[in-house]
Amino acid sequence: MALIPTLTIKDSTTFSDEINFSVTDSLTTGTPSQSLTKATITTADNQELVDNGVSGVFYFFAKNHDSTNFVILQTTNSEQYARLSPGEFCFFPINDGNGLEARADTASCVLEYAYWAKG
Repeated sequence: MALIPTLTIKDSTTFSDEINFSVTDSLTTGTPSQSLTKATITTADNQELVDNGVSGVFYFFAKNHDSTNFVILQTTNSEQYARLSPGEFCFFPINDGNGLEARADTASCVLEYAYWAKG
């Protein structure tokens, strides 16, 4: 299977020169994988999204659908990958054996996510 991510970045206000570029890649994927899923992430406990007991590298996508609160994404050893503010998204590889958990900071948030095993 192939996953084809594209990232486009445009910025005409931060620097004196405008930035405008796009990068596309073709990534080979396998199993296991998780199709696009929405989950309510709470403040009560870290919620495991990718099991650290499953070996291999995973490509991970997430988007915080909350309009007010942020979500922390971290390894199962509580090492933070990212803080997703309201409306923000991310796409990154998860290292072999690290797993991934999510935790809402202030109130429950809806997190949309998917992952693919690197083939």
